[in-house]
Amino acid sequence: MEALGINTTWLIAQIVNFGLLLFILSRLAYKPVLTALNTRKQKIQESLDYAESVKKQAAEQQKDFDLKLEEARRSAQAAAAVAAQAGEKEREVILAQAREDARKLIDQAKEQIEYERKQMLAELRQEVVQLSLLAAQKAVSQSLDEPAHRRLVTDFLAQTDALSKN
Repeated sequence: MEALGINTTWLIAQIVNFGLLLFILSRLAYKPVLTALNTRKQKIQESLDYAESVKKQAAEQQKDFDLKLEEARRSAQAAAAVAAQAGEKEREVILAQAREDARKLIDQAKEQIEYERKQMLAELRQEVVQLSLLAAQKAVSQSLDEPAHRRLVTDFLAQTDALSKN
């Protein structure tokens, strides 16, 4: 080996030194580094597991939120439908009341018109009586007493009523 340029003593010394260094490093450095790496690997795995569980919880909460949102929409639609029905019923009640009020006003107007017509007819008869009396006095050229005049006018009115009814 010396012919190759290798000193055996130095080679053995370096092998012993290398073995000793390997032993010391494995005891002092290799095991703590491996322990630190394993600890770090474990923490990373725990973080990944935690992130996965948080992701699952977020998905569940999103589902719950979506369900509650849909339920709120349905209840809002139902409330709107109920309000629309109530409004429609109220509208119908108001319309019925307005129709009833209009019918009453029309009936009252008809009664008022009928009353005024009868009153006007009575006044017209009275005027006709007065005019008939004056006309009769002038036509007959004689003066009749009041009861006779009335009788003549009453007969005249009865005849005109009979003619107007036919």
